[in-house]
Amino acid sequence: RNVRPFGPPRLSVSALGFGAYRVGGGEKEPAHLAALRSALRVGVNLVDTSSHYSAGSSHGASERLVGRAIAEAVEAGDVEREGVVVCTKLGHVEVGTPKPSGAVPIGPPGQSQGSSDVWHSIDPEFVDAEVRASRERLGTPPDFVLLHNPEYFLSAQLTQRVPIADAWDEMYTRLQAAFGALEALCDEGVIGSGYGVSGNFLSCLFSTTGRPNLYEALALDRVVDAAAAARPGGQHRLALAQLPLNAVESGAVLGRGDAVPEAAEGDCSLAGRLGLALVTNRPLNALPLPGVSSGDWGRNGAEHLRLREAKPMGTVESLMRRVILEGAGIVGDGSAPALRGVATPPLQQVALRLAMSSPSVASCLCGMRTEGYVEDAAAALREAPLEPERVQATFAAVRRAAEEL
Repeated sequence: RNVRPFGPPRLSVSALGFGAYRVGGGEKEPAHLAALRSALRVGVNLVDTSSHYSAGSSHGASERLVGRAIAEAVEAGDVEREGVVVCTKLGHVEVGTPKPSGAVPIGPPGQSQGSSDVWHSIDPEFVDAEVRASRERLGTPPDFVLLHNPEYFLSAQLTQRVPIADAWDEMYTRLQAAFGALEALCDEGVIGSGYGVSGNFLSCLFSTTGRPNLYEALALDRVVDAAAAARPGGQHRLALAQLPLNAVESGAVLGRGDAVPEAAEGDCSLAGRLGLALVTNRPLNALPLPGVSSGDWGRNGAEHLRLREAKPMGTVESLMRRVILEGAGIVGDGSAPALRGVATPPLQQVALRLAMSSPSVASCLCGMRTEGYVEDAAAALREAPLEPERVQATFAAVRRAAEEL
């Protein structure tokens, strides 16, 4: 009941996937390897990594660990390689290497153009070289390759005050060229099944640089149009999109019609209509709405709202916990009876169920860097998905609470 179709009809994935951000390299690598091996054993079969993910400073460390873990699991008989869906991403240029053609700087909002030593590129030659390097590090062809936050180009355009229509037109021209390179790699067999885009689409509240999301946003329908243009006369292999979704950042489900009329539908629904599989990330670490602190009253807290159990728990987190549990029907809210004689599950398990039960979501990525996190994921996978009405009502209740704060 928590296995969903993914990409081509022959593939299916678990409703929770292993997010390999901050995995690989460093002193905790043995624990990361054990966690991934454990996740594979409990039925998690989607693994998502990126060329620049690492727990240390080594470019590609996460991909190398993922490749090692899968190879060991196959050798041990835990899984078959064909039963694991491997996704990786590209776009971030390795620090200290030459700047590719068309690269744009990555830096905090307000940083002047050209003042960064960190670059991002989706130039076709760079795309081709990065995918081949990722395949070598993984030791196997990735099933899917995603462009990782290509909207950094829009961030650079915003800094230069380029009119939004011109910036967007150039963005999709660049995407079409990058998709052409990915199509050729699929033809060659370097990529196993297809490709996608991981970004902050129009229904997401925040851009990749943390600004309110409009100028820097990607429009999912225009992304699909760019893929179709990259393979005229044939069926393109754009198969999935990845975006943030959690109880607080719920625009992908609820839309942003009050602020952005074009995003009234929400990208979950739009992805379903466009025939794309949807992968979500950041289910437990939410960026709070402006004016909402994750600390106690009058004190600033962490950068993210942590949707997991903690002692002590801040006032805002405690409020969100109550609203989420009531909305999901875990405790009584006046419209559904409280569950009697049943222990209340930890907040993180409910938050995972909420994200993976959202419409059109094939899999929700969870950073299972320890075996304890794997246990939370396994517990969530054993539960039935929440009813669509519960999902919608819970997201709406959390949004109302955040707006009131």
